[in-house]
Order: sequence, then C-alpha cells, then structure tokens
Amino acid sequence: MNKKIKLILLSLLVYGIPIFIFSIIPYTKNLWGGFESSFIFNFLFYGKKIFLPMGIITDFLLFYFLYIILFKKNIDIEKERAYFILSAIKKISAWIFKDKLNKDLFLSKEEKTSLLFFLVKIYFTPVMLNFLINNLHSLINLFPIFKSYLLTKPFIFSENKITGIVFQTILYAILALDTLIFSFGYLFESSGLKNKVRSVEPTVLGWMVAIICYPPINSLSGNILGWYTSDFGEFGNPNLNITMGIVSILFFVIYVWASVALGTKASNLTNRGIVSTGPYKFIRHPAYAAKNLSWWIMGIPFIMEFGFIAVLSLSLWTFIYYLRALTEEKHLLQDPDYIEYCKKVKYMFLPGIF
Repeated sequence: MNKKIKLILLSLLVYGIPIFIFSIIPYTKNLWGGFESSFIFNFLFYGKKIFLPMGIITDFLLFYFLYIILFKKNIDIEKERAYFILSAIKKISAWIFKDKLNKDLFLSKEEKTSLLFFLVKIYFTPVMLNFLINNLHSLINLFPIFKSYLLTKPFIFSENKITGIVFQTILYAILALDTLIFSFGYLFESSGLKNKVRSVEPTVLGWMVAIICYPPINSLSGNILGWYTSDFGEFGNPNLNITMGIVSILFFVIYVWASVALGTKASNLTNRGIVSTGPYKFIRHPAYAAKNLSWWIMGIPFIMEFGFIAVLSLSLWTFIYYLRALTEEKHLLQDPDYIEYCKKVKYMFLPGIF
C-alpha cells in the first residue's frame, strides 16, 4: 500500500474515531458540536456557516490529509505519532483482554508519550477551540453595544457601563489571543514548529489539578469550591472601578504575554521545550501568578459582601494552581534544560519573593 494512503488511513483511525464519537454522544455533541457542523460540511450541505469545535477539528483533519497528499515526503510510518498511539492502544488492549492483566504492561517511551499526548489533544483541543469561539463571539457582540451607547450618550469613561464595555473588550481580546495560541498548540506538532513533545505529565494528581480547571469538569469544581470573583468588579466608586480594572487588565496582559512567549509550544501537561523568554525570564509560572492576582483583585467586592467564604473559595482556587505548578515542576525537572533554567530563574510566582 502507498505510504501516503497508509498514513491517511492510520490518522483517520486514530483521530477520526474520537471525532465521530464526540459528534454522536448527546452530551459532547451539545457541548462541542458534530463533525457536520464544520465550515466545509455546512457550506456543502446546509448553505450556512456554523463554527463549532468538533467541526473545525474535522476540517483541520481533512486539511492534514491534503497536506500528506501534496507535500509530505519521505514518510516513515513507524516514526509517525499516529503509529505510536495505535501501537500503544493495541498493547493495552491485549494486556486487558488477552493477558487478563496477569503480566506487566510494557510501553516504549515513544508509545507512552504519544498516547498521553493523544489524551491531552482529545481533551483540550475542543475545550480550547470552544473558548476561542466564545471569546471572539463575545468580543464581536460588544461592538454594537458600544456603538449604540455612543449614539445616545457622550463618551464618559467614568460611567460604569462604558467602563465595563471598554474593559470587557480589552479582556476578551486578550483571552481570544491566548486561546488562539493554545488552540494552535494543541492542533499542530512538528519539528519545523519546534514544538515536538518531549514528555507528558505522568501523574494522576498532575492531570486532576489541570482538568478540574477546564470544562466540563470545572462546572463540578465550581459548584464545590464556589466562584467569588468576576471579570469587572463593582467597587462602589467609579474612579476605584477604573483603577482596579486597569490593575486587573495589567495582570491579564502579563498572562497573555506568557502565552505569546510559549508560542507554538503552548499546551497543558506537556514538555515541548523550555521557554525562558518574555515573563519567563523573571518567574517560572507567570500565567498562573497573573491570573490568580487578577482574580483576587476582582474578588475584593465579593470578600466585602461574603467575607470568609469568599476568601476560602479564592484560596482553594489559588491552592489548585499552586498544585498545578508543583506537579509541572516535578515533571519538567526530569529535563536537564529545565534544571538549568531553574538555576537562572529562582522564583516561581513573585520575583524576589517566592
């Protein structure tokens, strides 16, 4: 069989089955859409454009097949990521059903890394694309509100409504850029992009503290831990609203600066090469620090209203991100490059402090 056709069939088997499953299960279909909701399928069959994560992923898979046919050369099937994923799945299936769990399961380093990265991709790619779509949708919807307000009233920045619109516009633009970078990171991996996966978080704790921060699990964790902060807090004074809003936005600028510094290496639970530029020159976890500081700033009105329960909730969320940082450190310290990086950048969250 032609190597290109074989790689396409292998990729269709490995990536196409999860797409199909997510597209027919009612819960995930309602959450992320079906493959028929992609741009290509809607354009051909429904005459309208509907952008949903599973459809977009389907289209990228089709474009990948086109790339294989037109541009990919010197294919070595046994070095392809999809090959290692399928090989690992076959070994695990044989261990469960044939060997009855009676002997040790052996996976090569490449098989283990590929399978774990496969799980990262199928969990986080639709989540991040959904974030991106929603952020762009929210950003676009703010413009007519902004325009309508300006047609009826002069621009007075100290007014709460216009202040909120301005800050929300900046915030959604920041979040759209952040989720665009991470969506790209989950979708694409290649030597040319310098983002080949070296290793993936191997511990259950590392996975748990990561996924409870993302849909759909964060709905449950939010119900348990509570959520006592907001994008734009009401501090009871227009000038204070503006001041605290600017401080919060500055933290989110640092947050997206970290994502820009990661570039094509951006993704959770993976080591795709150590980054020491941007805010990573000063602290090792700038995104976590900036996000949590912004939450605490915008959580002050909730603390004033709800007291201890709001402080406890925010503290628990901060502790979860502290655990995320600790598990990431333990994982990354297996890489000599990260050990050298830690010698140069000594602080995790606050320069000169901690």
